[in-house]
Amino acid sequence: MSYEVISKFNSYESEIYNLCCEQKIDYEKIDYLLKHGASANAVKITKFNDGYEDKELLFVECILADKYSCCENYIPTIDKKFYLKLLNIFIDNGLDVDKYADLIFSYIHFTYDDKACIEMTKTILNHIKNKDNINFENSLDDIATEASYNDCCVQNHKYANNLSLVGEMIEKFSKNGSNPNNYYECDKILNQTINNVKIFCKDIKIDQPKKFICDDIDIFIECEKDVLCIKNEFVFVNNNDIISNHDLLEGENSFGNSLKEYVKNEKILDIIFKDCPIKTDYTSTVHTTIIIIKLTNNKSIKIKTDETVSFMKILLK
Repeated sequence: MSYEVISKFNSYESEIYNLCCEQKIDYEKIDYLLKHGASANAVKITKFNDGYEDKELLFVECILADKYSCCENYIPTIDKKFYLKLLNIFIDNGLDVDKYADLIFSYIHFTYDDKACIEMTKTILNHIKNKDNINFENSLDDIATEASYNDCCVQNHKYANNLSLVGEMIEKFSKNGSNPNNYYECDKILNQTINNVKIFCKDIKIDQPKKFICDDIDIFIECEKDVLCIKNEFVFVNNNDIISNHDLLEGENSFGNSLKEYVKNEKILDIIFKDCPIKTDYTSTVHTTIIIIKLTNNKSIKIKTDETVSFMKILLK
């Protein structure tokens, strides 16, 4: 297939890309180049003979450079804050966040860095001027696909969990205006005492004191400072107003009342992600996630799918 490069990076922009291939990043020089000849919104456009145009944003190419550099003698950067530092430099120099947010989010998972993904997402959402003009459909699909890949194919369940958190932050910001700064990794809840629990669910199948099975579930565990949200198979801290698409489990029910008594005044000690392979037939295996929330007094809450991979299953030890 033939193609034509109809727009490319200038020499200053190409130099920024090369600087991002270095082990020690010269942030001052990147900032200088963006102020003296390089554009924070530079895009390389390649047009193919079928009419398709491939657009490569300089910032995206720079964060990909850290993982997929074609520079000679490339050594990965040792700076753990590379992605966030670079993003802030580009924003300070005029990156059009509204125009390119969806594109950047489509590639954000390539950082393979939990904290970078979450903090970059907060930074981008905080700089959006008009969310109603942005369609996040492409990036949400890309993030969900990568989360599913990490769950099912490579069993990196913690990273999949945090990618799901990134998707949740973007979606709820877009639809409800939820504050992205109120979301955190689940580890923030550790060593906090539980004060209250709210359960929202869809289509209850089994309701027993220590076993609960339903189609979908949202559990909000309110602690001293933060709220732990369990949304089916992923878990995170969400200190925004409690919102669920499902019905509140209240009144006469076995599991809901049992769970409240079970966790009352206990502390959350640890949150563990484990792989759970389930054979769907003689040749196929589906890898699912088990989330174990360890509490004081040797108690624990286990969240997983059931054996048919169709419903959510919550067990109390």
